[in-house]
Amino acid sequence: MMQLQRTLSVLAIAGAINACSDSPTSPVAGPQSIISIAVPPDPTLVTFNSATCALTNSALGSVTCSWNISNPGLHALNNWAQAILTVSYNCVNPHNGRIQSSQTRDLETLIQFFGVPDATLVRTNVVLPPPFLPTDFTGQDHKKNACKGNGVPMSIHYSLTYWDVSVITTTGTQRFSCFASDNRLGCFT
Repeated sequence: MMQLQRTLSVLAIAGAINACSDSPTSPVAGPQSIISIAVPPDPTLVTFNSATCALTNSALGSVTCSWNISNPGLHALNNWAQAILTVSYNCVNPHNGRIQSSQTRDLETLIQFFGVPDATLVRTNVVLPPPFLPTDFTGQDHKKNACKGNGVPMSIHYSLTYWDVSVITTTGTQRFSCFASDNRLGCFT
């Protein structure tokens, strides 16, 4: 039974990923969400009583999110919170301590809950996984590292530039709804 639930969860997220596209629903300035749903938000799916995310530690990029969502139709929902953080840092030569360059990039973090059928989805101060600033790629992938050459990221500072809390149905006609810091996905704000 557990294997069947795990398989169904994997299939549900695969369906959600297949519904995604890389283009936003409308042009926006600044960072864009990695997850863009091709299905427009459905205002009748759920009611967002509240949703918010906050940067709790700018040196580590720690983000917590809270939400209260009414699900009167008792739909089985996949629920996630995501945040886009802009990280600024200096690339420092580890041998002489000199700053080689100053860099800025956008990173995303995401937490998901699968197949939630509850009448009310309430989560408080959910800690999102830390953003990944790559430093140890080798070979052809070394260009993905935060710094070029042997530079080491120092004086790291994160700022929260976007967040959303979203739900998508796991069965039947695909329906999606979200609440966000701005309307780049057509989300409620």
